[in-house]
Amino acid sequence: MKTESLSKSLILGCIFLILTSCKTDTSNHTPSTQTDEREALSEWENQKFSMFIHWGLYSLPAGVWQGEKINGYSEQIKGHAKISREEYRKLVSQFNPTNWSADSVALLAKRAGMKSIVITAKHHDGFCLFDSKYTTFDVVDATPYQKDVLKDLADACERHTLKFGVYFSLIDWDYEYATPFESVRNSDSIPPLHHQYNLNQVEELLTNYGVISEIWFDMGAPTYSQSKEIATLVKQLQPNCQISGRIWNDQGDFAVMGDNLKPDFKMGVPWQTPASMFPETWSYRSWQERPSIEEKIQEKIHDLINIVGMGGNYLLNIGPKGDGTIIPFEQQVLEGIGKWLAENGEAIYGTTISPIDSQSWGSTTAKEGKLYLHIINFPKNNILNIKGLNSNIKNAYLLTDSTISLQNSTTDSSFEIDLTNLINRDKYATVVVLEYENELRYTPENAIYPNMESTFILTKDNAAKLHSFSGHDYYSTRPTVVKYKWYLAGNEQENNTINLSYSGKTIEALALTINGKEYTISGSKAENQLQNESSSQSISGVNLYLDKINEFELSLKDKSNPHKGLTIEMLKIEIK
Repeated sequence: MKTESLSKSLILGCIFLILTSCKTDTSNHTPSTQTDEREALSEWENQKFSMFIHWGLYSLPAGVWQGEKINGYSEQIKGHAKISREEYRKLVSQFNPTNWSADSVALLAKRAGMKSIVITAKHHDGFCLFDSKYTTFDVVDATPYQKDVLKDLADACERHTLKFGVYFSLIDWDYEYATPFESVRNSDSIPPLHHQYNLNQVEELLTNYGVISEIWFDMGAPTYSQSKEIATLVKQLQPNCQISGRIWNDQGDFAVMGDNLKPDFKMGVPWQTPASMFPETWSYRSWQERPSIEEKIQEKIHDLINIVGMGGNYLLNIGPKGDGTIIPFEQQVLEGIGKWLAENGEAIYGTTISPIDSQSWGSTTAKEGKLYLHIINFPKNNILNIKGLNSNIKNAYLLTDSTISLQNSTTDSSFEIDLTNLINRDKYATVVVLEYENELRYTPENAIYPNMESTFILTKDNAAKLHSFSGHDYYSTRPTVVKYKWYLAGNEQENNTINLSYSGKTIEALALTINGKEYTISGSKAENQLQNESSSQSISGVNLYLDKINEFELSLKDKSNPHKGLTIEMLKIEIK
């Protein structure tokens, strides 16, 4: 039997020994190459739709404590109801989820069209759904169930060709040497012993459960060095495991939006929206009010379409009961989404973000040679208009029935589709496919044209801004501009000179990418930074397209931190 903790005096007397001799040794692991990391991240981006599972001891009270309904997220009931450590720990004797079936959960995810499952290995309450040698407060040692939930689910995911990921809370309301627990606080600092405890358990998760596609860290306010040390450990143990942005301090592979939120700004990094079935809770709540199943299916399909159309991934949660039962409502919602995806999945999986912004009628996704129009709101006159699209469209048809061809026409400024004869309209979202020849020709509404002197003037104000979403804890997260992008139309000469002037408090080397070709822009000199003077640079002999849109993009030259914001105060680019 493993020992959960020694006496406090003994532990405090051995802090130095613990922090030195017990420090995780990763010297035998070989870091991945940048190419491998990019491929792994691309594979993660292509998942598009995944299952989140919030399940643990908190699922037993199900939002009720001592006969009283407790508001706030039910998985945080220990904090909201101010339950003592001793009282909360008594729940382990009741945790015997005989209705839990890892295979049934995996098969439900498959029916829903999901590509991976992420489960709460350990939430804020500190209870582990895996067998940890660093605590007895886990499902194997403390409960009548005595089975490793993570092992069963990891094996089921492998059997059913699903990716497997784990959620891990950086805060722990049970661990004796964490920041003392008083109430719900999501951004506690991580004391040294607690940080080492986290490292130890992360190593267990990435060593004992096969291939982990993503590790979903959450909450806490770790220092930069703590976030860095955990991220380094993850990559040394499993180089292809993707790290959520909630590891903080820009150490994540992908940005995570706020709960149930999608960005109202353009993103320039891989990102994900985590979503619960109901905004009030993530784990099971016995008194949760539920709308009609049809209403919820429609809501979640629309969210999926919008998020994928904006370039993100959608992580949709379920909350099983304490006995492991999947709530029928949630099962039916997932199956309803799966039925839609079974017919329309081509327009979701393997797609990329379309250059066409969200329209009043819906969203657009893209593949080479194809655009997918997700029509949620049909135009009253049945004429769907896309301004700026002037590609040679060779075919327009209904995705679910390619024999239904739609009349269309292209003008100098837009493309129109007549939907009058489209009788088979999906009750959630109808997808129309546009097949085009050669390359996509599209002029964005914010395209920039030359002035009277045939010169293009690019500034921060007329740029499309691409963001990350980062911070050092949950409450400091904010969008940061990581790229500026411009679309140039109406160019009249092939050979051009680019003149840049820019200033800022600290300007690092920049990369100006023109139609896919990168040019290096040196950083500001130290004396210019102190005096806030501008720097300038010229690039001669740049060949631009005469017959299509030219794309300019400005970002940091150093891509080691893709979430780092540009600190440019003044920017002017002249092309003539």
